[in-house]
Amino acid sequence: MMMCCLCAEAVGDMNVCYILDGILILYGVILTVLYCRLRMIPSKKTAANHPEKQPAPGGIYAGLTTHSTDVYETIKMDKKPIV
Repeated sequence: MMMCCLCAEAVGDMNVCYILDGILILYGVILTVLYCRLRMIPSKKTAANHPEKQPAPGGIYAGLTTHSTDVYETIKMDKKPIV
């Protein structure tokens, strides 16, 4: 008798899950459509609003220098003889 009541409650809970799954799928489809619309519409901004960057004089490596000293120092470990 008790088992029959539990089965009936479980079926009712499953219907709620199906409804929530449907809402989640609909939400995902709507977000996907809005994202695709955003990506497919050409931007209305003109090139005057975003001028191209001019390259730095002397190339992209201007102002960079090499280090004359070694960054890493060698660890000097004195090996002790095994007794």
